[in-house]
Amino acid sequence: MSRINKYKIKEPVWKDNSIGIADFRLREALQVDITYKNKNKERIFPDTYIINNPNLIDRDYQTIQGRKIYKFLISELNVFSEKEYNRWLRNK
Repeated sequence: MSRINKYKIKEPVWKDNSIGIADFRLREALQVDITYKNKNKERIFPDTYIINNPNLIDRDYQTIQGRKIYKFLISELNVFSEKEYNRWLRNK
């Protein structure tokens, strides 16, 4: 069975509502929580997202301290569902 790693993002990149994920975190399926809260202490992005086998060939990235950081728009991320993830594992 494939592993699923979990990762928390404290705050997105606001100018384009994106997140950056280092290349080494994308070797396995990645479950992402964006934990930023507004002044009312409510999460702006309450969903948990999943990144499975992303196509990194044409994806924007920056190199920061020798690591490739890939950019993902929050709007393009899939919401994590245990049922759908298990189906994805079976079809892998």
